[in-house]
Amino acid sequence: MKHPAGLLLFPSAQSNPDGGQRVQRESAPRATLPGRARQRYLVLHLPAFALERCGFDASDLAVCVAESKQAMRLVSLTPAALKQGLCIGMTLGEARAQEPSILVHPFEPAEHLQDRQALLEAFSGFSDRLSLWGSQDLLMEISGVIRIFGGEQSLIEHIRSRAGELGHVCRVGVADDPHTAWAVATYAVKDTCVAVGQSHEALASLPFEALQPSGELAQSIRVLGIRTVGEWASLDAASVAGRFGKEGIQLHRIARGSGAELVPWNQLGLHRFAERAVLGEASSRLEPIYFVLPGLLTQLQESLEKAEALVVRLAVHLILERGTPYVLRLRVGQPTRQSERLRQVLMVRLEQLRLDAPVEEVLLEVEEHTKQLGWQPGLFGRKQENEPLHDVLARLTTAMGEGSVVGAVCSEALRPEHGWKSREFHLGEPLPLAVQHRRSKEDPVHQQRQWETQGPRPRPLCLLNRPERVELQVEQGEPKRVRLGGSWYSVERCEGPERLSGEWWSADGPWSRDYWVVRTSLGAGWCFCDRDQAWWWHGWFD
Repeated sequence: MKHPAGLLLFPSAQSNPDGGQRVQRESAPRATLPGRARQRYLVLHLPAFALERCGFDASDLAVCVAESKQAMRLVSLTPAALKQGLCIGMTLGEARAQEPSILVHPFEPAEHLQDRQALLEAFSGFSDRLSLWGSQDLLMEISGVIRIFGGEQSLIEHIRSRAGELGHVCRVGVADDPHTAWAVATYAVKDTCVAVGQSHEALASLPFEALQPSGELAQSIRVLGIRTVGEWASLDAASVAGRFGKEGIQLHRIARGSGAELVPWNQLGLHRFAERAVLGEASSRLEPIYFVLPGLLTQLQESLEKAEALVVRLAVHLILERGTPYVLRLRVGQPTRQSERLRQVLMVRLEQLRLDAPVEEVLLEVEEHTKQLGWQPGLFGRKQENEPLHDVLARLTTAMGEGSVVGAVCSEALRPEHGWKSREFHLGEPLPLAVQHRRSKEDPVHQQRQWETQGPRPRPLCLLNRPERVELQVEQGEPKRVRLGGSWYSVERCEGPERLSGEWWSADGPWSRDYWVVRTSLGAGWCFCDRDQAWWWHGWFD
């Protein structure tokens, strides 16, 4: 289980009065306020915790395994096993083929969770603001206790001593923000106390993975040849924003030493509109998630009411016991903050959910919101029971998936198959209409549009993504018979030819096609003959 990067939790236990499952609810952290004293964070990195709790040492070649995707896979390794090239997610057979001498222990989620809670209690005397970080590390905010222990170095020595008493190998990192503290604790070769305001220098020599990027961004960065955080920080900020979006912006600012005042990329907006719940124990069933949803949505509604905001996009982060967190994103249709309506929308998507690992935490995040606007369903004679367009689009998107409901807009490409592109519907933003040219009749664009709109046939309503090769017989220069679906059909009527050509600058050279509109008993279609005298079917009019 990988914890959402940079989320500092100060748990307060709550129990179900009806005797149900116990959960912990925490509000998301607030951003650092201007003028406030700089906070300091300490991360205790325990690279072998999951194996040490089972009786192994960090130097042992040992792994924990659990069943996943119909195979026994590695879920935890000692540092010695990592050095041998083994990795999380590898099947046990692959691991033994690479290292036959590895020691194997079954992963026991319930006992692992108990030991993690015991780890929190063991270090609770060092800070009242303590949280688990990832699957086996600890994060604590130490600004208020540094003087008690006589400085940061003395505090590090006390924490190392406590970890040694418990039988754990560890490394410690201290910095202005959790990201840098975790990075130096995990990737530095020794305990590191980063000086105030020097986060960017401490991160510069570390590998880019120390920023905990998503898999997609990490792959893109590897392709570009960027290996260290310093190389990433040296990129132009505007270029990073244009190419890598919100995640790139956040990680770039963290790499430049601004992370202490920032909310991480995958927690954008958490300081305003987000709520989370930690399940009492990991579960593969949906019932515990259903149980905590009403409370989370009620708290979210209260936060939205204070800001007079409505939800447009909502994300559900399911933090799994192992593996990458599962993120479910959806539109809510007509903007709302009503908890019951949001619950109904979520239930539709959750019922279709299949997870690879038990869920430990549930996080609700408002990814997009809008100001509260007036809403009059009956205005201009519209019947109230009619479903608004935004609700229709949201319902279809929820049923078929994100990005499945789009509109079509014209592009500047000359080839007919590239003449349009999809565009996602945005709340309150109508799709752009075709530009009306107001030029003389000699304008070639005007002439072309006249042909397309006032000719015997406009462009086909159904255009194939790619032209399909067909057999077509020609007599006296006109199509007479065409083979479609394995059968020959007579051409009842044809119109053409219309020559379309262009793109002399392309690498493949210019193209030229003679298009015909042909009608058969199947309907009217659009076909063309290319330079090689080959015939292609390109669309249907009806």
